[in-house]
Amino acid sequence: MGTFGGRRAVACASALLAVLLPGSLLTACSDPIDQSHTVQTQLNRIDAVTDAQVTTPSDSTGAVIEVVYNDDPTARELAALVKEIDAVTDREDYPSYRLDLVPAQDDGDRLTVDDTFVDSDDRSTVLENWLSTTSVLLGDVHYTFEPGTETIEVEAGPGILHDVGEASRIGYGYAGTEWTFRNGDTSFVVSGRVSPTDVDLFQDVQRSVSSEVLPAPATAWRLERRARQVLLDLDVGLEGTPVPPARVTIPRYGEAVSRLASAAMTATEAASLPVTLRLINPGAAGQGDDVFGYWVSDERPVRGRDPLVRGWDLWLEKLAG
Repeated sequence: MGTFGGRRAVACASALLAVLLPGSLLTACSDPIDQSHTVQTQLNRIDAVTDAQVTTPSDSTGAVIEVVYNDDPTARELAALVKEIDAVTDREDYPSYRLDLVPAQDDGDRLTVDDTFVDSDDRSTVLENWLSTTSVLLGDVHYTFEPGTETIEVEAGPGILHDVGEASRIGYGYAGTEWTFRNGDTSFVVSGRVSPTDVDLFQDVQRSVSSEVLPAPATAWRLERRARQVLLDLDVGLEGTPVPPARVTIPRYGEAVSRLASAAMTATEAASLPVTLRLINPGAAGQGDDVFGYWVSDERPVRGRDPLVRGWDLWLEKLAG
């Protein structure tokens, strides 16, 4: 993430206004390395902390505090730790920082917040969900919370279906929540709460678009279930890949692609939402990705979208009809 702006973000800026008083500058913003070292030393004295590392802020990056916590805390105990960290930084007049909380028993998991989190009305809810997700999901979890928005990224690997299902059982999510599950070149993004319908949607797409029985299966795909639509990008395994865009024609590849496109259209029906499907010729013989087919379930094809005028968009509409 970038530099987090918290409640201390203006501390040094305010000091700069006192430019006629050089001594105040030395007090407020001097010796950042020594200040970071002092904070790090004090954090490592906290009983619940296994290790603490403090990265000194620079002109291009903000301060970062990484705390590895031990045992198996409750949400209340973790909230108490956040308060202890805040108390240390307050005493040292430390500038705004990003805080990474990492459990000692699984350093692949990470909760990222800023220094406003200690006073957030959402603190307890976020910490409870953090502990729930990391206890039941197989993949590494990177949970990032900022006021009004949060992202929960899960590097699920082969256990992606399991983790999508467990996220559904947890039943957590709001308008500002975004879940992302990844398994190599496969990813599934959900806005808000992961529902049982989302599990069905993911499973239907997973078992259909990459099936080995297809003459042109998807070699990679990204599925997104947003609040009002479903987006599905398919990297199509065209015979002879990489294929120059001009050679990706309906006479040459239509029969093979039709089975993949039909499977994708059927699989995305589970969501009962408008669907946008993009067929991609990845790499396109060194020319970048070539979106040769574009279909929106509730809209007509856009004239002029494909500069090569290959006709795939209209072909997809007829296939869906």
